Amino acid sequence: MNNHKIYLATIWKVYEKFFDTNFFGAVQTTQHFIDLLKKSDEPRIVNVSSGLGSLTFHSSSSDFGMYAVYSCSKTALNAFTLNLAKELRDTNIKINSVEPGYTATNLNNYSGTQTIEQGVEVIVKYATIGINAPTGKFFNKEGEFAW
Repeated sequence: MNNHKIYLATIWKVYEKFFDTNFFGAVQTTQHFIDLLKKSDEPRIVNVSSGLGSLTFHSSSSDFGMYAVYSCSKTALNAFTLNLAKELRDTNIKINSVEPGYTATNLNNYSGTQTIEQGVEVIVKYATIGINAPTGKFFNKEGEFAW
């Protein structure tokens, strides 16, 4: 096997790992709970994304470094959020992506600038938004975030 084939085989496994967690995990979880959510008075789906998943960010950044594959999986999650919100627009389900900020986790070797408790605040905010709140959007602490 030449080096090119080794690289492709290796990178496929990396993509598979990140997409299984960040994309397919969210899709499967939603699929399992959608019938229960439809029975709720104020159902919410909050997909935890990342600013690295923003296509606006992708178009203005020249290098993603070690987060390249992670970024792609979060972009796919954002597309799923938007598509699901459109599919369920005639229901009372609110579906949004949320970017918690650069939070100290094992993904970044705990180098994030905020605690997990601080990062989760925006997630809770959009999990508890009112019935007249937006759906099919991408938010961070400051408000709506660019797709």
